[in-house]
Amino acid sequence: MSAGASLSEEKTEKQLAQLLEKQTGVRPDDVDCPGDLPGKKDAVLKCSVSATGETHTVKLTVTEVDGTNIKFRYKVVESTGTSLPANPTVDKATLEKKVADILEQEVGQRPDKIDCPGDLNGTVGETMRCTLTAGTDQLGLTVTIRAVEGSNVDFGVEVDG
Repeated sequence: MSAGASLSEEKTEKQLAQLLEKQTGVRPDDVDCPGDLPGKKDAVLKCSVSATGETHTVKLTVTEVDGTNIKFRYKVVESTGTSLPANPTVDKATLEKKVADILEQEVGQRPDKIDCPGDLNGTVGETMRCTLTAGTDQLGLTVTIRAVEGSNVDFGVEVDG
């Protein structure tokens, strides 16, 4: 038995099926993962997903581990067809601009700078920590993906405070 938490093969398959159905509107016919998803940040597991007669390889990457709560993002990495779209990604520059736009709308003042560590995977529930600079003040903020429809990604911004 390995030390640390993991998400059982059955729960991993069930969660992935639910996420894919929520994103695409199509419930996969079958989700098959080769084992448990390790409860270690950046751990990877590749699963096979069958939907509408096509088979897809989906790569899961653990993004956060909090006790027994394990969060992951997924990406379609290989496909025999086109019915399951890959997750949209919000590139770093676009993300920083959109966060600044949202904050300007909410507080009436545009921050001097938003700094995010990279691209944000467009998976519902995915989060990223960024830094807001306003004058000499620096604050942390969390960007959370709220909805994904096609290539449109809706996210919320919460400033530490």
